[in-house]
Amino acid sequence: MSETKLTGDAFELYCDVVGNPTPEIQWWYAEVNRAEAFKQLWDGARKRRVTINTAYGANGVSVLRVTRLTLEDSGTYECRASNDPRRNDLRQNPSITWIRAQATISVLQSESGPQ
Repeated sequence: MSETKLTGDAFELYCDVVGNPTPEIQWWYAEVNRAEAFKQLWDGARKRRVTINTAYGANGVSVLRVTRLTLEDSGTYECRASNDPRRNDLRQNPSITWIRAQATISVLQSESGPQ
């Protein structure tokens, strides 16, 4: 998935997972041309412009929302889901225990002239 937005806009990404036990969901971000350098996102990050709402039941559903976009928000956003009990073990290869889905968001400068 790929989206193009303007500075000041917002976007939402959805992640719906099914498994037994219900998988844990995490959101990660990598800057443009830095796909190997993912950083975990959390609710309230980027001066409270990032909100993450997650609900767990028979399945897990999570919504990532980023508001008041800046050029620095361009990049790859990744939903990771796992129900492997070893998923957070630092000695494990993360690609083995996490299922990943990605979206690329491009943010362009909006025109600031009169409308």
